[in-house]
Amino acid sequence: MSDTYGTYDPADRPGRKAATPEESTLKAEDGTDLPSFDPRHQEAFRGLLYLGSLTDTFSWLGHDFVLRTLGVDEQLAIAQVMKPYVGTGGGEQLAYATALVSLAVVSVDGEELPTPIAEDAKLAEWAQMRFAYVKANWYQYTINEVFNRYLKLEDTAQQVVEAMGKAFAPTASTPG
Repeated sequence: MSDTYGTYDPADRPGRKAATPEESTLKAEDGTDLPSFDPRHQEAFRGLLYLGSLTDTFSWLGHDFVLRTLGVDEQLAIAQVMKPYVGTGGGEQLAYATALVSLAVVSVDGEELPTPIAEDAKLAEWAQMRFAYVKANWYQYTINEVFNRYLKLEDTAQQVVEAMGKAFAPTASTPG
């Protein structure tokens, strides 16, 4: 773990001796173990905490993709982009997957997807341009693969949030 982002263990505060993996369990005042943050999620936690999103890099059919989870504004932009396809049955689902993929892809083979040239381009214009590019240039197989990878990345983010909730949930106490 890099020291750049500090620690994930609330018991490991500045000025205290760093806990070893065996000692990283938090202790209640009565000496009982409290839940600690699951080490499997530490890197993902760093992404959520410091960057606000998680990223994933994978290869498919000889191409290297970089994905990231989307923020609320981008998720709402998906609704705007796919609006013409709402109510068209399978077209609506394909438009949703295509829009999500077009916004979640950071790069393919080190190249970013097209973006508007104007510096003050609005998110809706940016989203529409990327959607149009993916829709016109990618086959459904590629869209499906990237969409499924995105769902796995979102699942990882959800697991990290749940692990954080468990690690920092209030403990039961007795009155008095």
